[in-house]
Amino acid sequence: MTKTIHFRREAAMAAPVVVFAIVLAGMQRITGAWTWLPAQTLALYAAVRLLVLALPRQWFSSVPERHSWMWTPALFFFFVRHFLSILGQEARRVLIARSLALTRPYGPGSYGSILWSVASIFRRSLTRAERFYAAQWLRGLSE
Repeated sequence: MTKTIHFRREAAMAAPVVVFAIVLAGMQRITGAWTWLPAQTLALYAAVRLLVLALPRQWFSSVPERHSWMWTPALFFFFVRHFLSILGQEARRVLIARSLALTRPYGPGSYGSILWSVASIFRRSLTRAERFYAAQWLRGLSE
């Protein structure tokens, strides 16, 4: 039972990366310019995911000492986790608001509304990221 749950969670996490690699390969097929970028994308995702799974759980819950060799990678990990959380929250809020405001999901205006929704997600995420960076810069952590 738990193996099925873990497999589903891993598959759900890998799905966007696989779709992205497929789209890259499709665009390369259209242009006729083949590169290793789709394979490199999948390999990098697999390597990072295996590395994260190999690290002990306690590493993700506590920050190492400031002068240790793990300080910079841990800080980078926590920043990335923070920004991914922000992006997920913004996407959820905007798409819920869009679904409540839109009378029909298809038809006139639906493409424009999704376009403006995605633009709003990126605009709000960039604003929050700039605030976060400014706060870190004032503290002296952005060097």
